[in-house]
Amino acid sequence: MKSNLKSFENYGFVKFDNLIDKDKCKALYNDLRNCRNWGPSLFLSEKEFKNNPQIKKTNPGKNIHNLIDKYDLDFIEKNSGINKILNKLLGKNFEIMLSKFVVAVPESWMPKYVKNIHKKSLISNFNPYIKKEYRDVTHFRGIDYHMDSIDWENQNNKFITMYIYLNKVEKYMSPLNVIKKSHKLGHTSFPHYIKDFKNKDYLLYSSDNKKFSKYKKETLVGNTGAVYFWTSNTLHGTSPSKSKRDDFRISLRYLIKKKSKNKSLIDKIINQDIIHGVRSKKKNYKRVLV
Repeated sequence: MKSNLKSFENYGFVKFDNLIDKDKCKALYNDLRNCRNWGPSLFLSEKEFKNNPQIKKTNPGKNIHNLIDKYDLDFIEKNSGINKILNKLLGKNFEIMLSKFVVAVPESWMPKYVKNIHKKSLISNFNPYIKKEYRDVTHFRGIDYHMDSIDWENQNNKFITMYIYLNKVEKYMSPLNVIKKSHKLGHTSFPHYIKDFKNKDYLLYSSDNKKFSKYKKETLVGNTGAVYFWTSNTLHGTSPSKSKRDDFRISLRYLIKKKSKNKSLIDKIINQDIIHGVRSKKKNYKRVLV
C-alpha cells in the first residue's frame, strides 16, 4: 500500500489489479450487456437529430437519469481495500460527486451522418446523437488529452477519479492513456499545450506554450476488475475503439472529493493556491491523437 501511494504522489495515478471481486465485475458487465440492444439502434436518425438537436446536458448526472442507480455496487463502494485507499488519499470524510457507466462506441454502431460529423470535427461525447432513453450512460469514442478538473476551473479540485474496468481491456478497445507526472504542473486549461514527440511513448507538454518538457505515456490495458486512481490534474485520454460489435468496453467512472478539513495526501499533491497555466484562446488547435 505504501509504495502504491508513493506512486500516486509521484506519477499522479496508481493502479490495482486485485482489489475487487472479478466474478462480480463479470456478472455486472454481462447484466449491462443484456439490458439493451447495444449497437446502431441506440442512435437517433439523422432526421430526429436535426429536428431537435441537443448538444449540451445529455450525460447522466448524480441521481439524474443514471443507469448506475439501478445497481447495487456495495462490492465496490463498501470494499475495505478501496475505502482504505480513499481514506489515505482524501481523508476519512469523502463524497462521491458522480458515478456512471461509460461505453466505448465501436465504429460499426455509428450511423452515416454521425460518421460524417465525426470526420469534420472529431466527437468524443456521443450522447447528443443517442436516443434520450439510452443517455443514462456516457457513450464516447476517443477523447482528447484532458484533466478532470476541466469542469472545475478555479474551484476546489481536491478530488480524484476512480476508474474500473468491468471487462478485460485490450489495446484495440480504447484503453485509457495516462500521462505520468503531468499533474505536477497543476491545473492547466483545455485545450492543453501538447506536442508529439519522436518517441511515441512520450509527449511534450507545457503550461504556458513556452517551456515544454517530456512526459511518459502509460496505456492502461487491464484485466476485469482493474482499478485505477488519478488526480484531477492528471492528463489522460483515449484513442477511438477498434472493437467489433460484440467485444466493446463498459467501465465505471467515479469522481470522489475530499470533505474533511484534516490534511491528507491530496493536500500535498494539489496546491489550491497555485493554479498554473493559461486558458488557450486558439479555437483551431492541432490535436495530439492518443
